[in-house]
Amino acid sequence: MRRIFFFICLLALGLGAVSLSQENGGTQRGFTFYTPYPHIVLGQDDEVNVDLKLQDTGSQPEDIALTVKGPEGWDAHFETSSYPRIRIQAVHILPGKDNVVTVKFRAKPPKDAEAGDYTFTLEAATADGALKKTIPLVVTYRPKEKPSTEEKKEILELMVDYPSLENPAGKDFEFEIQIKNNSDKDQIVELAAQVPPGWRVYFTPRWKSEQHISSIKVGSHSSEWIRFVVTPPYGTPKKEFPLKFIARAGGEEKTLDLKAVVTGTYELHLGSEAEVLGKGDTWNIKATAGQERHFTLYLWNQGSAPITGITFYASKPKDWEVKFNPEKLESLPPLAETMKPEKVDVVVKPKERAIPGDYEIRITAAGKEDRATSTIRVTVGASMSWGWVGVAVIVVVIAGLTGIFVRLGRR
Repeated sequence: MRRIFFFICLLALGLGAVSLSQENGGTQRGFTFYTPYPHIVLGQDDEVNVDLKLQDTGSQPEDIALTVKGPEGWDAHFETSSYPRIRIQAVHILPGKDNVVTVKFRAKPPKDAEAGDYTFTLEAATADGALKKTIPLVVTYRPKEKPSTEEKKEILELMVDYPSLENPAGKDFEFEIQIKNNSDKDQIVELAAQVPPGWRVYFTPRWKSEQHISSIKVGSHSSEWIRFVVTPPYGTPKKEFPLKFIARAGGEEKTLDLKAVVTGTYELHLGSEAEVLGKGDTWNIKATAGQERHFTLYLWNQGSAPITGITFYASKPKDWEVKFNPEKLESLPPLAETMKPEKVDVVVKPKERAIPGDYEIRITAAGKEDRATSTIRVTVGASMSWGWVGVAVIVVVIAGLTGIFVRLGRR
């Protein structure tokens, strides 16, 4: 009897497991929903900004709906954790211990909120409602005491994450600046800047880079981000330049000291004698098979910083020789400093029995900061030695024919 009873129990457990597996579609389901910060303290003009973690502990993807219950008047919602911040109501999560999704819970107290504890109930549920998780979040609100009427309150506050940027001349320096309005009413903030003469400057909204602005509206006790863009002209020397961002609103002016570090530009150019001097060789030259032909190559740096470690290379026809004198330039300063280009003697020697015609040699000058390439077209003529050989052959032929005619004439 005991064996029969034991067998019946095993059978019941097996049927129960099969039934549970069928109810769950044959797969295991589950997820976690939590925050590392279940109780936070909030001051006046602050906002609730709490990270929430979701992880799929089952074996199939899930769509999780997010809802919140809490005190009235608070702007409570969920957002993405990365920029740009987007309001969301659901999250798609994937199985796996490494697939942890972070979302943000944001809430802003109403202006008339009193000090005290406020409780929010954050709920996450699967699309079919089969699984639910809740988080009780307690917010302790402690507004500051009202400032004395005699104490002047600053309207504007400016913040920047990266006050010093590096770029070559001619490239944009983009500073992202936060403008905070601490007053009880909306403000139109006028934007201005102090930059070196000749520099280009403009302002744009943070997410609309194609739209240039000169002012921006900032709500009461709110913030707006703008992009402050300055561009040094080409040829600006390698140097640190101070910049000043200016914001004006409500009769108040606030400034932000910034720095643009110009690293210089590098523009390597190659030229022939005809291009540089107005006379002499162009990029089309003539040469004789088996003989050296000298070509003067000119180099200059149109940038604002030296180009270093310049070496020369040649892509040439087979069995040709191409040499450079000098073979390397340690440094090529900007042309604005030297006021003259650098000369390099290029020695081209076609092979001994080169067939007359046109050939190309590709010349490359490569430095650590920049490189340049040009092509020399070489027209090869026959060697004079071969011309004398041809003359000798003709003379021998004529002499032979003359001898034949003399013999025939005697007969």
